[in-house]
Amino acid sequence: MKLINKPSNMTLRSFLILLLSSIVLAGCSSVPESVTSVEWQAHEQRLETIDNFQATGKLGYIGPDQRQSLNFFWKHSSTLSQLRLTTLLGQTALKLTITPQGATVETYDDQVLSARNANQLIYRLTGLMMPVDHMPDWLLGLPTDADSFQLSPTNTLQALDKQIGPNDWNIAYQRYGDIEWHQQTLPLPNKLKLSTADVKINLVITKWNITQ
Repeated sequence: MKLINKPSNMTLRSFLILLLSSIVLAGCSSVPESVTSVEWQAHEQRLETIDNFQATGKLGYIGPDQRQSLNFFWKHSSTLSQLRLTTLLGQTALKLTITPQGATVETYDDQVLSARNANQLIYRLTGLMMPVDHMPDWLLGLPTDADSFQLSPTNTLQALDKQIGPNDWNIAYQRYGDIEWHQQTLPLPNKLKLSTADVKINLVITKWNITQ
């Protein structure tokens, strides 16, 4: 594979914007809608103990110049995060890997792009500043490093706001689903909407797997 520092054409650039959209940390959901009420501080502490998880789902991207739908698979551990995007026909569009040493993207046409961290990589490739490094926590419903956040009537995370560079991002948690973890019911997000000035991303998580 060839190591390059920037995209070679607009097709690659479009795929990388979609990568960025799916991370930030998507259909039908197979997870029943949650009606579980929690005590926020205890719920937050439980979420903070989760180091290893897998999330599968679908994403919809709406931008000024395009609309796209993709499948995603996100795998996270304390030492590695990996995101794979595939088309609705199952073809891999790209794969993002994040380690303590840096971030790499492998594209559909066998190019490899690297940077010290995922935020820098995405900015260099797309010109957009996004909180890629926070997404594992935000997918779980933790407002890590948010500028502000709100809780729902059931005391799960309802929304958070974060300014990244010139972009003001809002994440709205539209639905939760219950999973059983350590013999207790744990509500986790399964429908989110991310938005900034001219980009909207709909994310549906159809399957959670907490592996520790």
